[in-house]
Amino acid sequence: MLAKVNYGYCRVSTSDQNIQQQVELLKSKYQIDKVFAEKQSGKELYNRRQLTLLLDAVESGDTIFVQSLDRLGRNTTDVLELVELLKHKQVELHILELGGVDITSAEGKLIISVLASVATMQREQMLEKQAVGIARAKAETPEKYQGKRQSPKTIKACQDALALLNKGLTKEQASKAVGIGVATLYRFLKSNQSNN
Repeated sequence: MLAKVNYGYCRVSTSDQNIQQQVELLKSKYQIDKVFAEKQSGKELYNRRQLTLLLDAVESGDTIFVQSLDRLGRNTTDVLELVELLKHKQVELHILELGGVDITSAEGKLIISVLASVATMQREQMLEKQAVGIARAKAETPEKYQGKRQSPKTIKACQDALALLNKGLTKEQASKAVGIGVATLYRFLKSNQSNN
């Protein structure tokens, strides 16, 4: 029977941040066999090389130790999916800042659910405040408030794409040819229709 392995996962968002502090903290608290560390944004969970390598390495009975939940990711849904994946693989996930609790356990799942609910509430409150601010700005200065505007460079690219559309290219082909996203072209076309 293979010996079970204790892994550490450490992450910082930018290259100028010191990741070694996380590594040393985890090693001072737990018996860590191997550390996966990276300097990568927490926005996209499955676009991180070291995390992917860690998930490939772990086997049933292994344990992963992380300093805090946000080191895993910023997107609550992604983190919950990761917890379920590890639970399915029978891998424990201990979060130091949550008292070292295994969040794949029933107790840990409760904590995660509460944290997810709080995060969702905070996000909704922020969006509500943003909507109130936008409505106030529109009411106070409707001639000035136009929301986010496209740059002159983007507008020029969209106009070039429009010319290509008139020559028979598809929206996808035209947007690719001028170096913009197809969604940007769709917004430009929609905006032009509403202004006409």
